[in-house]
Amino acid sequence: MNNINIFLEHIFDACGQRNIPVEKMLSEAGEMGYSGLECDIWRLERGNEVKAMFEQCGIKAASIYSWYDFPHETAAKSLEKMKHHIETAEQFGAAKIMAIPGLFHPDDDREQVFAKCCEQLSILTELAGSCGITVTVEDFDDIASPCCNISGLSRLLSGAPGLRFTLDTGNFAYTGESAAEAHNHLKQYISHVHLKDRSRDLSRADKANSNAKADISGEMMYPCEVGSGYIGIEALVKKLVKDGYTGDFSVEHFGAADQTEYMRRSIENVKRWLSEV
Repeated sequence: MNNINIFLEHIFDACGQRNIPVEKMLSEAGEMGYSGLECDIWRLERGNEVKAMFEQCGIKAASIYSWYDFPHETAAKSLEKMKHHIETAEQFGAAKIMAIPGLFHPDDDREQVFAKCCEQLSILTELAGSCGITVTVEDFDDIASPCCNISGLSRLLSGAPGLRFTLDTGNFAYTGESAAEAHNHLKQYISHVHLKDRSRDLSRADKANSNAKADISGEMMYPCEVGSGYIGIEALVKKLVKDGYTGDFSVEHFGAADQTEYMRRSIENVKRWLSEV
């Protein structure tokens, strides 16, 4: 069975937009059908207090992501972050963690950066694997990221034994690649999926806060409900499931002008697609 998660940051956004408590929004997310949370590690620093809130609302941490700077920080600093990342996942019962490995600096030797990232990701996967936790990387939508495209991801995934892939359906649009193409190239590594759609529709812009992102061609992309944009997510979700994917789908739309409504429409679409496979 494919569980459907929502980003914890979206919960906080919705609370701010509606001026309601976090517990109420978490409960509403559970009623919509979301069973898990995609969590930024800093949101979990209050430990048992946050865990108790999740349990009270009937929702859990599914995956925890954290920033690293493998190319530039010391090995000791990276190891300290790794241990904290793994310990937090164990505390919250999360089966997966996602590492954002860092960014190229303008004067970096790119071959050395890839080598350092592979080395450090190998250490992380070994440490996490001994605790039964899966480590993933995603297609990160920044041209300075070593994993912003299929080529970079292939290098990291093949260079770090045990490392797995979180397929972000919307981030390949940033580099002009397609999620379907990425799936064909990297499907053997996929263990997690972020369902992100993109829209060119200016009406999706948030007048109060900038929520647009330009792709590398300069065209603007806006957040939208999953299934309402141009990425072709429905076909991809159905293909994944038909091909035997049993992992999680995490709905993502940072910058949504109305997070609660986007959450509701997104999960309705995803549940319908899964019922049709």
